[in-house]
Amino acid sequence: MHITPLDIRKQPFRRKLWGCDPDEVSSFLKLVASEYEEIIHQNNEYGTQIKLLEMKLDHFVKMEHVLNETLITAQKATDESRVNAQKESELIIKDAMIRADRYEDEVRTRSHNLEGEIVTLRNQRDSFLARFRAMLITQLNLLEVIGGDLRQNQEKRTHSMMEFSDEETLAEVPPQPNITSLDV
Repeated sequence: MHITPLDIRKQPFRRKLWGCDPDEVSSFLKLVASEYEEIIHQNNEYGTQIKLLEMKLDHFVKMEHVLNETLITAQKATDESRVNAQKESELIIKDAMIRADRYEDEVRTRSHNLEGEIVTLRNQRDSFLARFRAMLITQLNLLEVIGGDLRQNQEKRTHSMMEFSDEETLAEVPPQPNITSLDV
């Protein structure tokens, strides 16, 4: 049975002899009804507050769910970004290593070619020096031969001139350059 404040106020009591004072009972019932009415009113306010709090709680639960989903999505995106950055860094490193190997090969090839050119130039220099030395020796030998022939020719002429007279000798001998000595 559900009792309302009105039921408390309107509740009839039987009268007995030596029973309670009806004014006191009536004032007590009014006081109880007022208190009961206030409790009902507070209970209604608490119910409204509970509904508001439940709505807020439901809102916060939904927000928490959205935040959790957002965090999970952000974590996945972060993981994917990290994986992509790792892959990209590996590709950059591989590319750099390939370029470094290519440059190293080019440098080796250039170095090898330059070493070959140096060897070729040294050989050409040595060959030139050997030919030049041989040519100089040949020329020196030729000069010695020419110098020896000139000395012999001069000695022969000097010896022949003594046999002929001055006039005959000068007429027969073509003019000669004046060579004092050829020491080589």
